[in-house]
Amino acid sequence: MLVMRLIVDRRCGSLLLATLLGLGGFAHAVDSLDLSKLPVAAKVTADFSRDIQPLFAVRCVKCHGAEKQEGGLRLDAKLPAITGGDSGKVIEPGKSAKSRLIHLVSGLERDNPMPPKGVPLTVYEIGLLRAWIDQGAQWPDLGAVAKIQSNHWSLSPLKKPAVPVNAGTKTPIDAFVQTKLTERGLALAKAADRQTLIRRLSFDLIGLPPSPEEVADFVGDNASDAYEKLVERLLASPHYGERWGRHWLDVARYTESQGFEYDRLRNNAWHYRDYVIRSFNDDKPYNQFMKQQIAGDVLEPTSSEGLIACSLLVCGPWDQAGNAQSNATQKMITREDELEDIIGVIGQTFIGLTINCARCHSHKFDPIPQEDYYRIKSVFEGVRHGERGLHADYGREPDRLAALNKDIARVSNEIAAIEAEALQAFAAANTTPAQPEAGPAALVRLRFAGATDQLAALGKLNGGAAIDGGQLLLPVSGSFFQTLALTKDIAEKTLEAWVSLSDLQQSGGAAISIENSSGSHFDAIVFGERNPRLWMAGSDGFARTQAVDAPAEGSALNEFIHMAIVYRADNTIALFRNGEPYGQPYTPPAPLQVFQAGDAHILLGMRHTGGGGFLTGAIRQAAIYDRALSNAEVAASFRSAGLSISQSELIQQMPAKTRLVRSDAQAQLTLLMQERTSLQQPVEQSVSYVGIREQPAPTRFLSRGDVKSPQHTVTPGALSAVVAVESNFGLEADAPEAQRRLRFAEWLTDSQNPLPARVMVNRIWYLHFGQGIVATPNDFGVSGTAPSHPELLDWLAVTFMESGWSVKALHRLIVQSATYRQSSEFRAEAAAIDADNQLLWRYSPRRLEAEAVRDAMLVASGELNPIIGGPSFKPFTISSFNSDFYQLVDRVEPQFNRRTVYRTNVNSGKDPLLDAFDCPDPAVKTPRRGVTITPLQALELMNNSFVQRQAKHLADRAMVAADSDVSRAVQAAYRFAIGRAPTDKEAERSTAAVRDRGLLHVCWVLLNSTEFVYVQ
Repeated sequence: MLVMRLIVDRRCGSLLLATLLGLGGFAHAVDSLDLSKLPVAAKVTADFSRDIQPLFAVRCVKCHGAEKQEGGLRLDAKLPAITGGDSGKVIEPGKSAKSRLIHLVSGLERDNPMPPKGVPLTVYEIGLLRAWIDQGAQWPDLGAVAKIQSNHWSLSPLKKPAVPVNAGTKTPIDAFVQTKLTERGLALAKAADRQTLIRRLSFDLIGLPPSPEEVADFVGDNASDAYEKLVERLLASPHYGERWGRHWLDVARYTESQGFEYDRLRNNAWHYRDYVIRSFNDDKPYNQFMKQQIAGDVLEPTSSEGLIACSLLVCGPWDQAGNAQSNATQKMITREDELEDIIGVIGQTFIGLTINCARCHSHKFDPIPQEDYYRIKSVFEGVRHGERGLHADYGREPDRLAALNKDIARVSNEIAAIEAEALQAFAAANTTPAQPEAGPAALVRLRFAGATDQLAALGKLNGGAAIDGGQLLLPVSGSFFQTLALTKDIAEKTLEAWVSLSDLQQSGGAAISIENSSGSHFDAIVFGERNPRLWMAGSDGFARTQAVDAPAEGSALNEFIHMAIVYRADNTIALFRNGEPYGQPYTPPAPLQVFQAGDAHILLGMRHTGGGGFLTGAIRQAAIYDRALSNAEVAASFRSAGLSISQSELIQQMPAKTRLVRSDAQAQLTLLMQERTSLQQPVEQSVSYVGIREQPAPTRFLSRGDVKSPQHTVTPGALSAVVAVESNFGLEADAPEAQRRLRFAEWLTDSQNPLPARVMVNRIWYLHFGQGIVATPNDFGVSGTAPSHPELLDWLAVTFMESGWSVKALHRLIVQSATYRQSSEFRAEAAAIDADNQLLWRYSPRRLEAEAVRDAMLVASGELNPIIGGPSFKPFTISSFNSDFYQLVDRVEPQFNRRTVYRTNVNSGKDPLLDAFDCPDPAVKTPRRGVTITPLQALELMNNSFVQRQAKHLADRAMVAADSDVSRAVQAAYRFAIGRAPTDKEAERSTAAVRDRGLLHVCWVLLNSTEFVYVQ
């Protein structure tokens, strides 16, 4: 079988074939070969510039070009190629079956297959070569080749092609695809079933599996627009930005450490990641997205968002040692390498051209003269690595804050209405004459009636605290209950407890507290600390504490009373006793305290762990709400007299459709409140790794890229080959630094520039189908591959621009097509014609990326922490000895269960599970992730402590959902893990395995299954 070895030229970044070795040395006996095994010639007119030259450029010229001729063969020019190598001709015009080139690349010469190692040419590529040779091996002269390069398809003006007329096609996309299929005698596969489709769509749009309820709801929805509603719901999810933001970070070579030998941590690089996620969630027009990342810091009106956006320029690696050395020449070379990295990411990411290949010489394949490289270098010469302070007014635009408050109120009311209806249903089913109504649903509610096992999963009893008779008993000073860390940020809130006191003279104990992990900040319901027998809002340093005018406590001795404190967004604090106001609300001088997810927990019976303050008595029930209850809700909570419910319990009782509506609204509310919280925090001292700017000296052309050979001065500019857009900026060599990038941003986003829309459309297409219309997403030049569907690419690009550069509109076009919605069923007859599925006769099954594998495990186990944005979690410890060294740790804390996109992305602190599944090096531009199959993947899935822990949580979750019934638990585990019920045979075998070895082992197998890590 034909194999080839690909190597990466680190300077030019192009894939080159290092093969076709040893063509001489023995006779070529055609008669001894079985020519019937040759792939058939393609039934198309082969065009040299479109089909053959790119194939030779990518596959052959590294070893058979101007610089190197293995076996004496050159394939970069007409005359030597037709002449042949040391053993004679390899191309016989008009006779492909007798051409040795075809025999070699087809593997007919078993002792001398070409290429000797790596991936073979595809059947389609060999068919193109045969068609070209049979049609006379037409090869334009050098002058014509130069003309072909300057008129290369990707540089031609964008025009919207007419949609082919194809009966029965659903969308224009289907019409273009079916036209190509028809030419080869193929057709689309049948539609995928709904269960497959929702899993595919969910992973594609938000990177997470659908819940069993979501699957059941979609499968059972007979509405004609059920699929369209599913698409809109997923596009509106805040998780959408996390999924597609991660894709963008791949090509942006986003890293949170410097790389190279020192690899220092960048603690403030995460702002760019959040900017990207937020931009996708907001469906920011792509032309604006591009412009901000080039010159956002100088776009009027200037803002911290714009400043953060252009972190793209410096979010790659930085050679600290190279910049610190004393040798001036080496220091200049280091600086040139930095600028090449910047030019490379801009060229490959936005316009799909390897501009950086022209640093030392004019581009070997594309019409990019060396002069263009240095003109573009002049644009970015003033950009340097480093941190800058964010604007003091970041996010404080009154209009934005007012809009946020309005949206928060609207969504909060929607959620409250949903929960009120559910509470009415709960009360109707549970109310007795002694229990007239249900109280509001709490974020966390701790009950002590028969709940010992449940509480053990929530926290720990300390210092003699015990549960007896439906109460938490706090018999002595020092007894308390502490929960695990909360999984949600808490600012606006309500604390409440049903509490009785064993001594009315005690002082400083708290019925309920919320505190950070160190105990340095807390809010609490405290008894008798400042004034005997009075309740107050306890806080660190009394920052939010004020005495209230209320009666001294007299009836709480060995009797339960209901206490509540409400902390409102306007910073007012109100106390309530038995549903009635306890004194007057007040506004403390200190602001509302924000408690971060993963760094906050609840205490019952203790003021704070920083020191002292215990309460003796008993607590029947306690709760924390992630919102400020109204006076009426506090009264209702008191009147419920124990008929109360936690938010999670209330949600579980809702119908499936109601749960989905509430879930979407809650996700939207979380995003809005997090943004509001970030806007209200002081940022005067905040810094971000956005790079610094300086006015550079005029840029000099470097002969052969040699810093010791400066030549003439160049002016700032862009690509001269994009003739539709004025590339002469009209700027002088000493133009202001900001003007250079502004002018480049305008050139890049000009509607006449044909490259950005084509490149982005192809990138989105690739991420939906696993292969691009152009198979080289970062290279639209001659060395890249030609588009498989050129008319479709241009139709999508123009439509994308017409939509206002809306990425979400592009998603809708793609995922609503029959091409996307077809099944992945394999058909041997279709594969014989198009083995690589380039023509899209089915949906190609795809393995999940490393991050999606990890995130899917957290969803299946019910352990995913949904907190969005903010500083990254650090699954390592750091030791420094000249360099930073990262020692991985596997902690069982909520912050470590956040989505993988929020993992600190350092160069030398890679995770073994992620690494095994081809998570790329953060310092490298990764337009396409590798997909390998190695024993390490199986070993990690079997033995990694994170995987084993999630398998246990999945087993526990399934058992709870099934009320400990083994058969039902197996059903639940399958639905949680792979989105479907087990077959009868699977259920039988799994149930037997559970009885033999426990449910944990079945769940472990599910997380190791091919079905879990692949999407059909």
